[in-house]
This record gives sequence, structure tokens and C-alpha cells, in this order.
Amino acid sequence: MADFLLEIGTEEIPARFIEAEKEGILKLLTEGFNATRLEFGKIDVYGTPRRLAVFVENVSEVQKEVKTVKFGPPVNRAYDTTGNPTKAAIGFAKSQGVEIEDLKRAVKDSIEFVIVEKIEKGLPAIEVLPDLIKDIIPRIPFQKKMRWASELFEYARPIHWIVALLDEKIVEFEIAGVKSGNLTRCHRFLSKSFVEIKSPKEYIGKLRENFIIVDEKERMDIILKGIGDIEKRVDGIAYRDKELLNEILYITEYPYPLQGSFDEVYLKIPKEVLINVMKSHQKYIPIYGKDGKLMPFFIFFANTIPKNDANVIKGNEKVLRARLADASFFFEEDKKIKLEALYDRLSSIIFHVRLGTLKQKVERLFKITTYLADILNYKEKEKLEKAVKILKVDLLTHMVGEFPELQGTMSRIYAHIQGYGEDIATSVEEHYLPSGINSNIPETTLGCILSIADKIDSLVSFFSVGIEPSGNLDPFALRRQALGIIKIVIKKGFHINLHELIAHAYNAGSHITDRLTLDKTENSLKEFIKTRFKFSMIEEGHRQDFVESVLDIAGIDLYDGYRRLIALEGQKSIQEFEKLMIGFKRVFNITKQLRDTTTILPHLFNKNEEKDLFELYESRKNEFLNLIEKGLYVEALMVLIGFKERIDKFFDNVFVMDNDENIRNNRLALLKNIKDMFFKYGDLSKIRIE
Repeated sequence: MADFLLEIGTEEIPARFIEAEKEGILKLLTEGFNATRLEFGKIDVYGTPRRLAVFVENVSEVQKEVKTVKFGPPVNRAYDTTGNPTKAAIGFAKSQGVEIEDLKRAVKDSIEFVIVEKIEKGLPAIEVLPDLIKDIIPRIPFQKKMRWASELFEYARPIHWIVALLDEKIVEFEIAGVKSGNLTRCHRFLSKSFVEIKSPKEYIGKLRENFIIVDEKERMDIILKGIGDIEKRVDGIAYRDKELLNEILYITEYPYPLQGSFDEVYLKIPKEVLINVMKSHQKYIPIYGKDGKLMPFFIFFANTIPKNDANVIKGNEKVLRARLADASFFFEEDKKIKLEALYDRLSSIIFHVRLGTLKQKVERLFKITTYLADILNYKEKEKLEKAVKILKVDLLTHMVGEFPELQGTMSRIYAHIQGYGEDIATSVEEHYLPSGINSNIPETTLGCILSIADKIDSLVSFFSVGIEPSGNLDPFALRRQALGIIKIVIKKGFHINLHELIAHAYNAGSHITDRLTLDKTENSLKEFIKTRFKFSMIEEGHRQDFVESVLDIAGIDLYDGYRRLIALEGQKSIQEFEKLMIGFKRVFNITKQLRDTTTILPHLFNKNEEKDLFELYESRKNEFLNLIEKGLYVEALMVLIGFKERIDKFFDNVFVMDNDENIRNNRLALLKNIKDMFFKYGDLSKIRIE
């Protein structure tokens, strides 16, 4: 067994690319080693701005042998009655490059054939790895790739060096004009240019000696220790944002903590603005005091050990001071303008060339939110109208113009300052939620109404002009907006009829030209939303077949579909339910081609089992339908489970396809009615039976 090291050295790769890069090469390497029959142990992947490093333990030095079996003609055709090989056997042996004496026999599908067994010897790993790595590197996933020089090869950034070692041996190959070797580049300022790596085991330590911390855990420990030391020094608490810490981790190879400060006068700026300027623009870590208020200090990390800490700190303070001065000016200027005064100016912003201006979008939202307020019993219509009118106006403020990440947040802050009240101020910020897979949903009912309206307007508007996500392309984040509606509706328990919601959003956009019909728009959008519902439920851990059984219900009322799904999964005796499904599948299969439900004629029943099943159906049908109507799904399922025994007895003792057409049709009518009753819950034929 040997250890394998691969290091791909590049120009600085954006921090946001690196985790996907690591996951991608881990998957590709695992698949590649398995496909090439190379046994391997643990794989560790490390990423820094300038290098992607992979360490694989216990790689077999030779591929596993593989035995192949080739089937020839049947034995009775391969040999004559005296046991001599026929032309068929001789031809088969020749085609396989073996002698007649090497033919063996094996049975397949109860027939004995002549066969050839071959053992394919394994190649040395040092010969297999070059082609494997050359195949993998171009397939490492990145959000964006680039070409350089005259190369047609694409990668996130130009490749400058490659280290590839199997123990002490160099794995030789060339890609993008770069030959593999055992020389890696060190820190630009703190070390010599290159260092030789003699074996994979010395890689991490050798680079550490040369001021490159390859291991992210070790690098993060340095970052956290640096933060902790500065916290003690200023008696404060650092803003430990996971996203920010991750970015610092991936923009440094040798993180060196430093502390800066700024004028206390800037603490008058809202803290959200201060944090955004420090975090998003400068990658600085703000510091809170023990009272929960921001302190005039910040933490930042150099990627080197400065000759003079004070000069580096002074330079960063100067940069931040300029940004904060701009923010302070913008804040004071924005406060002079009433939010409602900006409403008409929304007509100067194009939402989309085919969908009109941002003002037209807001006008659509007035109509959609009115409908939502009515069905969700939200009575404060005056608040609703005020909130919609200022919903998007912060896009016209100086602050959001300079710091786009603050949209929504500045609406809330300015609404508070201008006396709109807590509900309106909070809701205009909440209407952007949820902003991601793990994001919170709006807490206020008003915020939920605004959020759903904004998202359904975008979905319906884009779908109505034929703009839909395709493959990995979703420039208008329509998948995220559909998922946002699903999350809000389920978490808040809102019953909203999707047909009505889509129709109101479509009718609100009557000014949009060259649209598809409402039916075409609704059909494609409903399928899109149902697909998002399906994948989100499966990701949450729900059984796929259960999810699929309620999809059509979810396409009418998302929350209703969710409740039916939860009731299915909450069966106290799932085994009993699955046994019921075995009988139901027989009912479904025998009636699935029937389109019309004919009347059941009780006088034609001549078997006790069919009479008993009909009697049960008649006695429990209305009860079941009432339970469904009231949303009592657990109780409704218990009614269905009560059919198990009589369905089983029916199929055990009744021959459905009787020669007498009237009897046959009557039995089919009974089963069709039972199937239709079961389908009032959902498409239970989707449920898998192990």
C-alpha cells in the first residue's frame, strides 16, 4: 500500500468556489479509484486560495485482477455426439484467442454453455493514475471557469504547478501545459519560492514550515485563537458569523490577526450598516461590547506577518474610515426624504424588459395582497396598503444604491424613523424572506402576505412570458421563490388555493403583453411548484412514495398536501397500512383502465364476501368523506385500514372476471367505487410495498 498526494497550484481562487471544489474532487476521485480497480483508504481534501490538495491513504500499488466470463454456444451445439468440438466451438475458441482445451462449461438460464474465463492482470497504480487524474481535473465543478493563454483547457484560475506523488515516486503527466512534479510553491513573502516534497506524509508539515497552513481545521484554530485574544484585549465579543469566518478561512493561507479601530462618531450609523460595511465589503469582524452595542473596534486578518503591524492597521483603518464616511453621508441624506415620496420614482427602474417597471410590479402586488389578506383574514388593510407602497422604495435610496445587500433592511430602518410602526417596518424587511434554504420565514402575518405576493408575482409573470428555469440556469431565482412560498405556507399553516392565487397574480398583470394563456401559465407553474414541493419534502426526510401520493393535492393546496403526508407517515401501525396497500393495489390494478363508474346493483351479488365488502363501503363511505372534508386525516386513514380484512377476503374468494358479463361488471363497479373513495385521500397507488 502507498500514500498518494495531488496538489493543484493556481492563482488565487475566489473563496466561494473552494468548498464546492473540494466536494467535487472528493466525489470524482472516489468514483475514479473504484472504476480503475484501485483499492484506497481515507481521502482528505484541503483547500486554500492557491492550492487544492488531496491526500489518499493506503492506495493499492497494483489494480485488482478481474475475471471475465464470455459465453459461447450451448454445449449440445459445441460438441457432436462423439464429444468432438464442432465448428461453432472451434470458431468461438479462435475468436477468444484460446485453445479448444481451454473451453469450460457453465449453466445459464437452465442451459449449459461453453465459456472462456479470462483473468485480466492489474496494472501498477503509477501507470493508472496519470490518466485518471488528467480525466478528473477538468471535471472539477466551479461556478465559473476560465481559459488562459492559448489553452482550450478550462479551470477556475490558471494552473501554475502540480504535485503528484505515490509515496516517493512522481506520478508523471501534463495538463494545461503544466507538468507534474514534486515542487510546491511556498508563501510569497515569508519563505523561499519552492520547496521539494519527497513524500505525501511530509507535505503538511513541510508547508507549515514555509508559512502555508494547508489543513483548514488548523487554519481555523489560528483564526479563532486570534479572535479570542483580541476579544480579551478590548473586553468585547466578536461577531462570529459563520459565512464571514469561512470566507476569511479561504482567503488566507497564513492568517495573522490584527485589531483596528474607528471614530466613535460612526456608531450613530445603524449597526446593520456598520456590520455590512465591515463584513461584506472589507471582510472585517465587528466587535460588540458586553452591553450588546457595537464597539469602535474591528478584527481583520492579514495573509502574512507584516514587518510593521501599525502600518497595516493604519492602512485598513483608512479604508474603513472612507467607507463609513460615505455610509454616514448617505444615511443622513436618505433621512431627509419621505419613503412614500419615492413611490412614483419606481417607474424609472425596469423590473424586466418584458414585465415592465418596478412600479408596475408594486401595482400588481396591491391586487395580490388584497386577495391574500381576505383569505388569510388579515383585517388591517390600511397597514397593508402602506407597507406595499414602500415595499421596494429603498432601492432608490443612496444607502442601498451603494450597499445593495441592505435592501429590505434599510426599508425597515427608515420606516421606523419615519413613524410607520413596528408591523409595517418589520414586514417590509421580511418580504425578502426566506432568502435561502436554511433562512427563516417571516414572523408577522403581514410579512408573510407581502412575501408570498412578491414571490407569486415573479413566478406567474415570468412563466406567463415563457421564462422558466432550465437545467442549472435560474437567473431570476424562481426555484428559490417557489420554495419560499412552500416554506411559508407549511410553517404558518396557510390554506391557499393555488389555482386562485395564480389566477389573481395573472389577472394583476394585464398590462404585460404577448403572454401565454392563463391555463398554459398555470399548468406549467403548478408542475414547477409541485416538483419543488416534492424535492423539498424528500430533502426533509419524508418517504418519496408518500410524497408522490399527495402531489396532486399539494398542487391544489400546499398545506393540505403536507398535512396528508404527515398523517400517512404518522400511522401507529405502518405495517397494517402497508398490508392494506397490498389489497388496494389489487383493486387499483384491476380497475385502472375503467373510466366511468357504473352503478352498483346489490341484487347481483352472489358471494358473501362481495356482499360484506359492499356493506362496509356503504356504511363507511360518507363517514370517510366527512373526515376528509374536515381535514381529519388520521381518522380518515383509520377508516381505510378498516377495509383491509374484507378486501383480502374478497380477492381470496371472489373471481372478479366472471363469465357472466353483468356479474363481472357489477364486481368491477364495486371495486372502482372503492378505488375512487381511496383516491379522495391521494394517489395511494404510488405507495411502494416492500
